[in-house]
Amino acid sequence: MTDGNDRFHIHRDTLTGETVYYVTHPTGVKIAICPKPEKKIAYATFGVKYGSIDNDFSVNGGEFTRVPDGIAHYLEHKLFENEDCGAFERYAKTGASANAFTAYDKTCYYFSCTRHFEQAFEILLDFVQNPYFTEESVQKERGIIVQEIQMYQDSPGSKVYSNLMKAMYLDHPIKNDVAGTVESISQITPELLYQCYNTFYNPNNMVLAVAGKVDPQEVLAMCDRLFLPKEKLEIVSRHPEDNGRIVQPFIEEELDVPFPLFQLGFKESWRQLSERERILSGIIRNAVFGPISDFYDRMIRKQLINPGFGYNSIEVEGAMASVFQGMSSFPEALRDEIFEEIERVKREGISPRIFECARRSSYGGNITAFNYTEDIADNLQDDIMFGIDTFGLLKAAASVTVEEANELFRRQYDISNSSLSVVRRSKEA
Repeated sequence: MTDGNDRFHIHRDTLTGETVYYVTHPTGVKIAICPKPEKKIAYATFGVKYGSIDNDFSVNGGEFTRVPDGIAHYLEHKLFENEDCGAFERYAKTGASANAFTAYDKTCYYFSCTRHFEQAFEILLDFVQNPYFTEESVQKERGIIVQEIQMYQDSPGSKVYSNLMKAMYLDHPIKNDVAGTVESISQITPELLYQCYNTFYNPNNMVLAVAGKVDPQEVLAMCDRLFLPKEKLEIVSRHPEDNGRIVQPFIEEELDVPFPLFQLGFKESWRQLSERERILSGIIRNAVFGPISDFYDRMIRKQLINPGFGYNSIEVEGAMASVFQGMSSFPEALRDEIFEEIERVKREGISPRIFECARRSSYGGNITAFNYTEDIADNLQDDIMFGIDTFGLLKAAASVTVEEANELFRRQYDISNSSLSVVRRSKEA
């Protein structure tokens, strides 16, 4: 609906009682604002649909360009610096807390504050839209990022995950670390950074989400004043085709860890998930393997897992998997137990009673997320960026059935297409 001459499309949700203001700015930036006047905190996130896997691209139908791995992450680091004063120094004067991150398929810059929102918001839109790269500053940053890469290589938690990706994917860039390698980032120049910035940091490829103690009209007025118009670009990011099969079923590395770390991944053929499938995936993991399940209780009693046992999903264009992770003294035995449980559930189905508990938990979790400004804005940004209906997810959580769950479970968990990654202590240590 639209109120009078208001530029916003306003969604007033009957399930949550929340109101979200949507608008596509004339520059092309998609905006979502969820005012929460009762909150003391305001939170804003400015994101670009550009991540570590977007290193082979074309613009406006031209030839494809291949750039070094890690350049999206490098760019994120460099945007915080400009000719006069770094963004962190500017934020410190406002009292706002700010940061950024680069993922496989996006880069996000964000801040939260309890006062001086206007000043902090102006800093965000200013430094993200005004890059400044010199040969000297790029060289200086290279040393910092090399240290970061080396830190990840020495981290057992990072290693067990990166090894799993290499065991599951032969060609897809998800197998490469987001930060790149020492060799790949040595090829990054100011010219390449400007090329990637001018390609992907296009308003039509960006999303702004704001939640908390803010006024939508005032936020939009600041956007009108601060957004910089640019020519719209048609960007195509190309990823190598994946054959859908794992590379190897087991990978192991020895590091100095007190207990073995493991990650077990079940690879799927990539497809665009519906809201119902997206919600069901989480409900299934909770119902079959989570703390409310009989399986979880058995594994605790057998001392094959501890309360740190968890699970998540990976979903980027061209790559999709369900992953279990944690510590276990006997990761291979745990993998076999998970395999047995998968086969049992495929035969017998998910317990309707436990499914209903997991469904209600998912529904409640989605409702509860609207209590937190960070969760609201982050979810709105992701949903807009990747074409997901925020409130459609909530409706799906209220209505999905155990029959749908059983059907999806049989498609998701293919034992023959799984990989186990283990990091354990050297036998000589």
